[in-house]
Amino acid sequence: MMLQKTMLRSMKADLLSLVAATSATAALAGLLPACGAPPADDLDHAEEGYVSERADAIVGVVKGRDACAAVRCKEGFLCEEQDGSPACVAVPPPPVCQTDDDCIVVENYCGGCNCNALPLGESLPKCLEGEVACLVSPCLGLRASCQAGACVVANEL
Repeated sequence: MMLQKTMLRSMKADLLSLVAATSATAALAGLLPACGAPPADDLDHAEEGYVSERADAIVGVVKGRDACAAVRCKEGFLCEEQDGSPACVAVPPPPVCQTDDDCIVVENYCGGCNCNALPLGESLPKCLEGEVACLVSPCLGLRASCQAGACVVANEL
């Protein structure tokens, strides 16, 4: 009889500690959403806009600290502080030219009579459509110009 009472007390204590642990876990789980804590998702597979929104939700407005310190953006994006909040923005492509002298016009006979502007040192891709013959040079009267870091064909003035 004494052994049964001891076992009963032991089981009762185990049950009470299990209930207490479950209650603490449930209380903590109930508090996290109330605190605004987002789920810990992997941001590498997120959409562009979602990454930025998630970064705002995680960090919020940060004063006197690096707003991007706790933000990880997916590949091809970087964290940028905007109005005190972090945002993941697309990495701009590097400029291919700085002046008009960095660009040239190239006659392109692949599939038609075309004139392309390319950065110095680059060449046209291999023609897969077959080349055509043109009566007049496609680049006649045209020049290459650097606009916003890209080589473009412009009319000769």
